[in-house]
Amino acid sequence: MGLFDKAMSRADDSVNTAGQGSAGAGGPDQAWTQDRTIVLSGSPENLDELKAAVDVTDPASVAAYWVYSVFCLTADYDIGMSMMKYLFADLEPYGRGFTEGGMSGKAGWDTYFNERLKDDDYRWLPRAYFAGAEAANGFHPSMPLTVKLHYNKPNTESINEQCLKQLGRLCVVYYVESNAGGNKVNLELVKFDGSDRFYVTKGTASTGLFYDQRSALTAEARAKLWD
Repeated sequence: MGLFDKAMSRADDSVNTAGQGSAGAGGPDQAWTQDRTIVLSGSPENLDELKAAVDVTDPASVAAYWVYSVFCLTADYDIGMSMMKYLFADLEPYGRGFTEGGMSGKAGWDTYFNERLKDDDYRWLPRAYFAGAEAANGFHPSMPLTVKLHYNKPNTESINEQCLKQLGRLCVVYYVESNAGGNKVNLELVKFDGSDRFYVTKGTASTGLFYDQRSALTAEARAKLWD
């Protein structure tokens, strides 16, 4: 069973979870400062396939594959986390440094949410952010997997005003909207001074995709979740 199929299947007790415990001074390219629709190149089964699929020089590509990586946590924690760590970096708050993958080694993931990875009442939540996932079809996304990104101009401009000239961090902010309860999750993408690639830099970009929207589950939708 492939990783995507596993994520779309009922919870398996064997699924592992984590233990508790150079930027331009002119701002983002115009092509980045608009709503984007990203069609994923297949359904990567592992980190190497993700690396081959994502364009790390394009913030929208990083954002879309981030959503996919978080979704993969529900099938295999280790594979999903390896993908997330590749796309994530922790910022040095008032300096120019950053840590690839995150200092905790969990890419911003709050282990408080581990319980949701094995609970079928919650595991479906990340997939509601893909195009075509709706109550009428049990929130099964359309294929090929597609992520609609909405450009967050106020947040992008505010962050760049603070950090671009002083720290050389170029930021682009998109948000994704759930097809369930309409929850919106901001995805902050940052390119660091001297680098040509973007990283996700907010841990809430992962846990936010598990925001409880079970109220969208009608009896009919619930019956179709794992069909």
